[in-house]
Amino acid sequence: MSVIEFKQREDEPKYISGQAICSACEHEYIAVAPAGVGLFECPECKTMKGRMKYEIVPDDGYVWHCSCGCDLFRITPKATICINCGGEQLF
Repeated sequence: MSVIEFKQREDEPKYISGQAICSACEHEYIAVAPAGVGLFECPECKTMKGRMKYEIVPDDGYVWHCSCGCDLFRITPKATICINCGGEQLF
């Protein structure tokens, strides 16, 4: 048996796919999104809080979670903010 390699054109956009979850309504579904896009529309509640369920996790397995249960944050020079509830994180 021989393996044929299909090369992707350099200008062709790349996509990610897999299990997704909404930070707002916790709806779980399969999503396809352009690579590099962190948040996308949830098909259930229509908010822009859908994200891939299994993202990169450190080897030690420890991940910070907000009190609302979300583990995705926006980091600014002044604060670390939960993308779900808007709560500022205190370390």
